[in-house]
Amino acid sequence: MDFAVPLEQIAKLLLMAVRISGMFLIAPIFGMRGVPVHFKIGLAFFMGLIALPGVPSVQEWSAIFGSPIWLLLMVVKELAVGLVIGYTATLVFSAIQVAGQFIDLQIGFSIVNVMDPQTGFHMPIIGSFKNLLALLLFLGIDGHYGLITAIMQSFQFVPLGGFTFTEGLLEFFFKSFSVMFLLALKISMPVVAALFLADVGFAIMARTVPQMNIFVVGLPVKLLLGFFMLILTMPFLVYFFQDLFFLMFRQVDALLQLLGGRL
Repeated sequence: MDFAVPLEQIAKLLLMAVRISGMFLIAPIFGMRGVPVHFKIGLAFFMGLIALPGVPSVQEWSAIFGSPIWLLLMVVKELAVGLVIGYTATLVFSAIQVAGQFIDLQIGFSIVNVMDPQTGFHMPIIGSFKNLLALLLFLGIDGHYGLITAIMQSFQFVPLGGFTFTEGLLEFFFKSFSVMFLLALKISMPVVAALFLADVGFAIMARTVPQMNIFVVGLPVKLLLGFFMLILTMPFLVYFFQDLFFLMFRQVDALLQLLGGRL
């Protein structure tokens, strides 16, 4: 009996660390490729150790210790909880990246790619710039602390082994995914609209002045117009990004209530 109590606590700590590590895999800042894996694992265990006394125990410990399949199922459930929380937070940054890709496509930068430090993939210049700006603002408002608070509160909303995939959760992700594209359109709309009007003007000039080489004249004009609109909208973009981050935390809170059966 003296051996069973520590074993139960160790199993609970491991399941908590799995949930926290699941969020660290894809969450903003923590999921960056530059963050060492050892740091993520160590931080997950340290956070789990801190929250261990306040987390309710699992009722089916005897079944968990007696069946490796049941233990594997518990690990998958906890990993899924962390992944859905991290995915919900990542959608806002995905919207910012998509907005940058829209702008790059209109300016003509879509053929030039740079390495994204967060995902490790190549992405256009403006998309990478907006993503880096969003990461700095996210750190500036202590957004990473908000994510840590969310994953720690998840143990109160969703007990260990209490995750179930429901239709409401699937609907939540579909709505969040559609909102991501709407936000990307709102972020890129000023620059994209100005460049679209420029394309319309060049089309009219091509019809009225056939002798003018629109392709030679249009590219530098669109570059100047695109950079001018980016500079003009930069102050408003900062405040808009802050609103997006607050929206992200509201979405994470709604997700936790949905997982806990309170919605």
